[in-house]
Amino acid sequence: MSQRLPFRRTLAFRTVAGVVLLLAAVLTVTGLAITATAERTLDSQLDDSVRQAMARSAAFTGGDPALAEQPAAGPSPGASPMPTPGSTSTAQPEESGGDSAHWDRDPLETPGQPVGVVSVVVENGKVQRATCLSDEGSAEELSDADIELLTTAGIVNDVSAATPEEIEHAPLKDIELSRGDYRVGVAGPLSQAGAPAAPTQDTDSGTAESQRYVITGLPSQQVDHTRDVLLATILGGSAAALLVTALLGFWWIRRSLRPLAKVSESAADVAALPLESGEVPVRDHLVRGDLAQPGTEIGDVGYALNLLLTNIDDALQQRNASEAQLRQFVADASHELRTPLASVRGYADMLRLSEQLSPQGRASLDRLLAQAQRMGGLVEDLLLLARLDAGRAPECKQVDLGEIVAEAVMDASAAGADHRWDLDVPPEPVTVSGDSRQLAQVVANLLSNARKHTPAGTRVTVTLESAGPQAILHVDDDGPGVAAELQEHLFDRFARGDQARTHAPSGDETREGTGEDSTDSAVEGSTGLGLAIVRTVVQAHGGEATVISPRPGSRRGARFTVRLPLA
Repeated sequence: MSQRLPFRRTLAFRTVAGVVLLLAAVLTVTGLAITATAERTLDSQLDDSVRQAMARSAAFTGGDPALAEQPAAGPSPGASPMPTPGSTSTAQPEESGGDSAHWDRDPLETPGQPVGVVSVVVENGKVQRATCLSDEGSAEELSDADIELLTTAGIVNDVSAATPEEIEHAPLKDIELSRGDYRVGVAGPLSQAGAPAAPTQDTDSGTAESQRYVITGLPSQQVDHTRDVLLATILGGSAAALLVTALLGFWWIRRSLRPLAKVSESAADVAALPLESGEVPVRDHLVRGDLAQPGTEIGDVGYALNLLLTNIDDALQQRNASEAQLRQFVADASHELRTPLASVRGYADMLRLSEQLSPQGRASLDRLLAQAQRMGGLVEDLLLLARLDAGRAPECKQVDLGEIVAEAVMDASAAGADHRWDLDVPPEPVTVSGDSRQLAQVVANLLSNARKHTPAGTRVTVTLESAGPQAILHVDDDGPGVAAELQEHLFDRFARGDQARTHAPSGDETREGTGEDSTDSAVEGSTGLGLAIVRTVVQAHGGEATVISPRPGSRRGARFTVRLPLA
C-alpha cells in the first residue's frame, strides 16, 4: 500500500490562506449586516407605501379630508409619487357632487396609486369592486380565488383601521395571490358621510349595516427582487474580492520572499559541499549585502546563517589543521622508523650468516626477521596513505591493467599454494590511466586479503572486463564470507573482521578447516590497512571499490569489485 505524501503548505500559502479567511469572515459579517438592514428598510418602505395607498383610497372613495392629508413616508419600490399617463388613473377628485359621488368612486382612480395596486371594496359584507391596476394603466378584475383570499383571510377583522391615526400605524398582512405576493391593509369601516362608521347590528340578521371596507395591497415582488439583487451583488463582490486578494496577495508574498530564497540557496550550496574531508570553501557561500543585515525577518535569518557557516568554517579549518599535523606526524614517524627497521633486518641477517645458532635460536631469529619485515610493510603503507591524504595526484601513465592482474595472480598463487586460483582476463589490453605501482598494490592487496582471510582450499576467481567507459575487476572467493555488519566499514583503516574470516596474529588459533598451526599467519598478520589502501588509491584514480557478501549467485563467499575509468 502506497503511503500518501503530506501536502506541503508553504509560508506563502499559509499567509494568503489566513488573509483570505480573515477577509471572508469580515465580508460575511458585513454582508449579513447590510442585508438585514436593507431588508428592514425595504420592508419599512413597503409598509409606508401600503399605508399611503390605503389613506389615499379611503379619502378618494370616502371623502374624508383628514385621510387625504396623511404625510408621505417616501416612495415605495416600483411606485411613483404621482400618476403618469398609461400607468395610473388620471382621474381627479370631483369639485362637487356630494358624498354619494365620492362613495361611488373606484379606488384605482385615486391619484398617485402605483402600478400593480390591488383594491377591493367590501360594503355591508358584499364585494362591490375587486380590481388591480395593470402595467398598461387599466383596471383588471381579480379572480374569484384572489377575492376569496382577500375577503376570507381574516384581514377585515384583524388588520382594519379607520381613523387617520389607525391607518398611520395600521397592521399589515402578507397574502400570496395568483399575481404574486402582496402586502395588504384594510381601511374601514367607513361611513358614507366620510367619517368612521359606528358599528350597528341588524336585530334580525346580526350583520353590520352601512359599513364599507377598502382593502388595498401592493406587490412585494419588487422588495424581494431588490433583496435578491443586493444579496447576489454582495456575494459576487465578496467572491471577486477574495479571488483578487488571494491572487495579488500570493504574488506579493512570493515577491517579498524572494530574498529568503537566496538565503536558502546559500544554505543548499553549503549542504552540497563535501564536508567530510579536505579544504572546503564554506566562507565563499556566506549571505551577502542587505540579506545578512539584522533588523528585518530575512536579514535576521541571513545573519544567523552566516554565524552558523562561520562557525562551521572555523571548525573545518581546525579539523584540517589537526589532520595535517597528524599526516605530517605519521609521515615523519614512518621516515624515522625506516632507518632502525633497516638496521634491525641487517643485523639479524648478519647474525644468521655469521653465527652458529641452535634450532630454537634460528627459529627465534626467523621470527624477528619476519616481524621486522611486517613492520617495514606497515611503515610503507602509512607513508603511502599519508601521501594520498595530502592530495598528491598519482603519476598517471597508460597502463595495461590485464598485465598487472596476471602478474599479481602469479605471485598470489606462489604465496598461497593451498588456495585454488582462477584468472579470466580478456585477450585485448584493458588500458587505464594511473600509477602502475599503486595499481599493482591494489590488486596485490585484494588477493592477499582473499588468501589470508579464507581457509585452505578456497577457490579465488579473478575476473577483468571492460564495460562501457569502465574497467571492472572482480575478486571472488567461496570462503566463509564477510558479516553484514562489517561490510560498511571494511574499507576503513585498521578495520578487522571476525574469526570466521580473520586469523589472529598471535598464532594461538588455527585456520578454519586446516587444523595446522598458524605460524604463517603471525608472519603475515593483517595490519588493517590493506583494504583502506585499496579504496584510497582507487578513489585517487577516479574509481570506486565495493564489497558484496555473499557473492552473487551463491550463499557464501565474497566479491570485491574495483571500477576504474578506461584511458
